[in-house]
Amino acid sequence: MSGPQPVASPTKTGSPAKASLPAPAKAPRKLSQAVVIVHGMGEQRPMGTLREFVQAVWSHDPARAPFYAQVADPAGPAGSKINQSWITPDSRTNSHELRRITTPYDVDGRRTDFYELYWADITQGTTRGRLAAWVTNLLWRKPADIPRDARGLYVVTLLAVITVLGAAFVLATSASQGYISWTTGTLVTILASLVIWSVDRFGLPYFGDVAAYVRAEAATVEKRALVRDRGLTLLRRLMLDDGYDRIVLVSHSLGSIIAYDLLQILWADFRPRKLEAARDKARLKAIHAVDKATLKSDGAAWPSLDDFSGFRRAQWELYRQLRVRDADHPLPWKISDFVTLGSPLTHSEFLVTYNLAEFRRGIAERLFSACPPIAETAAGGTVLYQEGRSRSGKPQRAVHHGAVFAATRWTNIFDRGNGWLTGDPISGPMAENFGPGVENIQVELRSSLGRIFTHRLYWSLKATGVEATAAAGTPPRSHIGVLRDAVDLGRKLERPEA
Repeated sequence: MSGPQPVASPTKTGSPAKASLPAPAKAPRKLSQAVVIVHGMGEQRPMGTLREFVQAVWSHDPARAPFYAQVADPAGPAGSKINQSWITPDSRTNSHELRRITTPYDVDGRRTDFYELYWADITQGTTRGRLAAWVTNLLWRKPADIPRDARGLYVVTLLAVITVLGAAFVLATSASQGYISWTTGTLVTILASLVIWSVDRFGLPYFGDVAAYVRAEAATVEKRALVRDRGLTLLRRLMLDDGYDRIVLVSHSLGSIIAYDLLQILWADFRPRKLEAARDKARLKAIHAVDKATLKSDGAAWPSLDDFSGFRRAQWELYRQLRVRDADHPLPWKISDFVTLGSPLTHSEFLVTYNLAEFRRGIAERLFSACPPIAETAAGGTVLYQEGRSRSGKPQRAVHHGAVFAATRWTNIFDRGNGWLTGDPISGPMAENFGPGVENIQVELRSSLGRIFTHRLYWSLKATGVEATAAAGTPPRSHIGVLRDAVDLGRKLERPEA
């Protein structure tokens, strides 16, 4: 038998002391989110793109961090502050050259970890012959198969190749017939050396990466596999980490083609399966909301998307339903957003396939994923199909492997420019190739050199940029504002009860 229980000492007013009241329970910490940046072509340095990107979307955004998480800016004027962050060792990347950049808790009580998928070392060593074969493949097309937005680059490249080949032919003919003087030979040798230097200095480091990855050929399969394996290893570890409930995949230039491939491969493994009507009611409801925007797979022009904002909300809700794993669904889907910057995916019918008809056939056959996704039946309908029955005999359904953009929003930011050397000729809108569910945002970027080749300015704090497609009555955002809204660290659609 227990002894007498202590009695709380009364206060002066006769009420129990505050010490006897149960302490209020602490609100649980929110799960963290991960942002993975996939760099573009060129001889990139490890963490070079990552550090610049974090400066833009986190460090210099005063709205994201509380005042006590702000520190003096070592690179800014006296008295200026930036949001604090740390560079932390991390084993998920399998590389001691890479680190994770992590933040303190933000104004929403959530931490963000930034990762870089670094792949430039894998594509090193592309030969001149491989680059020449890739350029020849691009140029050997019917004029009707050249998309309008790629014709400028096509014509300039074709003229350059014709000029070099013509000069080489004239030189060889003159030399064989003894018509060339010593002075002319010296001049031609210098010019030829300059061409070779330009190819080695600019062609191979940049377009060599494209030649090594974009098209699946015998000479590129091994490097493509190595790049994808590295990306899949990182993303799978993040997806299965219970400390994260959201992943944002951001990609620049050629990195957007790599990231797009990774999304399709991951979705084939992590897509929702073994769905049952009673047990998975909330998940199925979210899938049917996306079904309202699914596309026909007849290869015709994309239909319009009547409720674009509603479709984006439906994507977010399906991501919310799929991001939690349980015994019935052990593989959660956590990639809520895919952000492309200066992406050559806009030229996919030219770079990846031979023409638009072949690319559309790949969409219909689910070789490529559209946004919104293609419906399971040609007449439209659903992204679901029945894949069998459970042990108790209940029908089970799954979402097909080409429907990754049912649960992942796609935002594409581009700077179209006015000519071959102005703006970003590599980038462009995605609606023609991938459907009306992609949010295409055009910006106009300027550096100290003006509008000359703005391909690397999307996250630059030194550049000036403005949204070129702002809605009527809405003030245009800066290019950094557009980027921050696309990454959406504050999760504008997250309901409080979630």
